[in-house]
Amino acid sequence: MPEAPLRTTTARGTEILVEPLSHVRSCSVGFWVRRGSCHEGSTEEGLAHFIEHTVFKGTERYPDPETLSAATDALGGHLDAFTGKETACFYGKVLREQLPDLLDLLGELVTAPRFEAEELGRERSVILEEIAQSEDQPDDWASELFYLNFWKGGALAHPILGRPEQVAAYGPAEARAFFHKTYRAPNLLVAAAGDLDPAAFLDLLNPILDKLPEGAWNEAPRPSRPSPFLLNVPRKDLQQVSLVMGFPACSHQAEDRVATHLLAQILGGGMSSRLFMELREKRALCYQVGSYPTHYADTGALQIAAGCSADKAREFVQRTVAECLRLARQGARPEELERARLQARTSLVFGQESSSARMFGLAHQAIHMDRVRDLDAQLAELEAVDLDQLNAVAARVLNPEGFAVSALGTRKGRDIRPEDLVG
Repeated sequence: MPEAPLRTTTARGTEILVEPLSHVRSCSVGFWVRRGSCHEGSTEEGLAHFIEHTVFKGTERYPDPETLSAATDALGGHLDAFTGKETACFYGKVLREQLPDLLDLLGELVTAPRFEAEELGRERSVILEEIAQSEDQPDDWASELFYLNFWKGGALAHPILGRPEQVAAYGPAEARAFFHKTYRAPNLLVAAAGDLDPAAFLDLLNPILDKLPEGAWNEAPRPSRPSPFLLNVPRKDLQQVSLVMGFPACSHQAEDRVATHLLAQILGGGMSSRLFMELREKRALCYQVGSYPTHYADTGALQIAAGCSADKAREFVQRTVAECLRLARQGARPEELERARLQARTSLVFGQESSSARMFGLAHQAIHMDRVRDLDAQLAELEAVDLDQLNAVAARVLNPEGFAVSALGTRKGRDIRPEDLVG
């Protein structure tokens, strides 16, 4: 039997999860910050991502990018970071003997960045290039426009990268202020999985966590309420229309979360899915189309992403809506549910074979679900979804009254019209 994960909380409020894995030779560790772009104020957009970048420009023990980069390469493994809507994460994967060095380096990033003006100026230019690159990548920009309009006025509408005019003004003062109120003991969670001993891991970790300031910044993000919209954005430089469409769906902890995942799989999760068969295989309207759920603390979406030529965009949207309505009204077939369940079960089981996947899974469950379930419990959740529940979720979620469309690259006279969304 695999050893159950250790879950504990320090006296200062930092949660720790450790899962020993006897079948692997690697260790994966993530320092998770329970704050992302949706926790930024209106004058702070992009600061969570700005800090994720700039902590790598030097810390107290690794004072410049060259020294820090050399220490990273000396790990012999992998170290990276990302910022999301609700979290930021600094993580790495190494062999067991390099675990102390990995923890030391990750600890420096989240406790002792220098934020020197000259280095921040250079990295600010890099981030502005990243924003420009995102606008030049149609899939990314169509998705950004979807978030901006679907959750308009809510915290989820904040762009993770920030707005260029705001990012251009950020310097050491802004970085230090946001870091000071965000990177505090109760706001952090550390997850680890792999070839490690929990007691020895805690001995290495606790001196690092002791450096974190106590007390939490508890300002709640503005609520995000989904709303339907239709947005056409002409772009003459694009060969295709990039489409991101979606319906309101459930939050992280909703009872229908698993059923929504299975619904997304049936709708557009594979080569035998409804949308792939109808839009690509039967109608030849696109090269690729897919659907996926996104869940957040108080809301969610079932999204559909695709690209097609401008003269096919209207028909593509019309047939997408029609297929969604067909699934909502007629329901899924038993064999579709079983196929989706098998795909989800396979993904869960395959994830057990990777220390990094286990680490990410532990953190996701603890942060977003406030519980940690073993593989059997997760498989049982999949098995518990029956056809009646799935079809009830389909009927509720796939409602054209909540349908939203972000279309980037449409042409005059061939843009998406409101009547194309009726089905």
